[in-house]
Amino acid sequence: MPPFPRTAQTGGGITLTPAESSLVSIGQALREATDMQTWLPEPARLSEVTERLLRYIGETAPAVEAAAGARPVDCLVRRAALAAVQEARQRVEVGPGNGYASAIAFARGLGKAAGELLHQQRRLQRNGGGR
Repeated sequence: MPPFPRTAQTGGGITLTPAESSLVSIGQALREATDMQTWLPEPARLSEVTERLLRYIGETAPAVEAAAGARPVDCLVRRAALAAVQEARQRVEVGPGNGYASAIAFARGLGKAAGELLHQQRRLQRNGGGR
């Protein structure tokens, strides 16, 4: 199934085989995804950024969840981190709707969720213990 159903956009060379490591850094993907309100990328680039964000969320969410789970239940950092993980997973589950505009909105949402996940990951690393 194409990444953007009913648009005739196949996303370029997307296949069911594992893709090679993306040349897009997570920082660049976050910037591009959150800047999509001011510019519209080509469908192939949109696909590449979306895949990078999905991969980042898939790799980072379990790590943040585990680090947050090791903290006391009443810890505010834990609550914020777990909320960021839940939000990121929810955005991934929703998936893109039909059409290019929906794919842009999906990528922007993933960018915001991944950015918050990155922030919480750094916050957990910075605040090693306590509340």
